[in-house]
Amino acid sequence: MPIDSDISNADSQLFVEFYEFDQEPYKGTPFVRIMSPGDKTNVIETFAKDHHKERFPRQWLYFQMQNNGSAAIGTPLIEWNQAEPENISQYQMAELEILKFQTVEQIALATDGQLQRVGMGAVGLRERARNYLKVKNQVATSNDLDETKRELETLKAQVAELTAQKRGPGRPKTEA
Repeated sequence: MPIDSDISNADSQLFVEFYEFDQEPYKGTPFVRIMSPGDKTNVIETFAKDHHKERFPRQWLYFQMQNNGSAAIGTPLIEWNQAEPENISQYQMAELEILKFQTVEQIALATDGQLQRVGMGAVGLRERARNYLKVKNQVATSNDLDETKRELETLKAQVAELTAQKRGPGRPKTEA
């Protein structure tokens, strides 16, 4: 259940991490950490309750699948750095990781308030992140389209082969 806000889908801009507490007396108990990327002073850490699981179902599912607490859902920053090292440097990645930005999507959807903590050039970084995701999605769509075209050509060839089989002259014999 998302929080009512003036920002549409505000929960998607939060850093949410489910993890198992590793100290007594709560060892092995699932906890949730909720924070806004770029604001290290506002952190909520508490027991993972049912309303947290309903509010952040993707992160909860990822926690259950990985069972190690890493909740980075999206395109990791390292992938962006490897694809386009001129758009994001290792130093920028380290700074963003300190501020709990883990994915390109988090940067692309960051608000101006979140970007103020990043510093100079953050708005340009957000635009480069948006452009990277746009190009990446276009390439993925293009690859899917090419695969569909190949499948269609294969099916056309099979249909042509089946229709090309000739029958003998006249009507088929009727069996009595």
